[in-house]
Amino acid sequence: MKRVRIAGCLVSAAAAVGTVLVAAPPASAYTTYTDDECSSSTRCFAIFFNSRQKIGIFSSACFITNKTEDSHLGYDHLTSSGMQQVRYEFNHGSGFHGGLPNGSYCQGTDPGSGWSVKNNAAGASNGDTRSHRVYYNSNQMGTSQTIESGANDNLVAALKNNNASSKRL
Repeated sequence: MKRVRIAGCLVSAAAAVGTVLVAAPPASAYTTYTDDECSSSTRCFAIFFNSRQKIGIFSSACFITNKTEDSHLGYDHLTSSGMQQVRYEFNHGSGFHGGLPNGSYCQGTDPGSGWSVKNNAAGASNGDTRSHRVYYNSNQMGTSQTIESGANDNLVAALKNNNASSKRL
């Protein structure tokens, strides 16, 4: 009799745990890590994980965009399945060049690949025809630095690893 009661308790406990597991979706089910990839027909602004090399180019994991980014963390997007979190991270393992100045290119296999873009950037390369400005705070607020078209610049000390948004000017 005692053995049946223990088994019944174990079955009840397993059922309770099973209910909790079924109710909790996998952590990655609603999170998409992405970058705003530029095509061969667009010009790109690249935010780099590492600083510019002594020879004047960037070669590290990067995030590429050709638009204003209100938050380097990413954004939330409402879908028919509910809210989807889109999170920006450094990557671009294809060795993206995309018209970046002076031979700079993205290497997704370097340190920094997979890291969040927000508060982890060291520099930027601007292959876009328009200037871009990097900001300390989200929504283009606070200390900023303009990266002119055709420039490869390390971020100033106040922005290095303290980048939160950018604006295409």
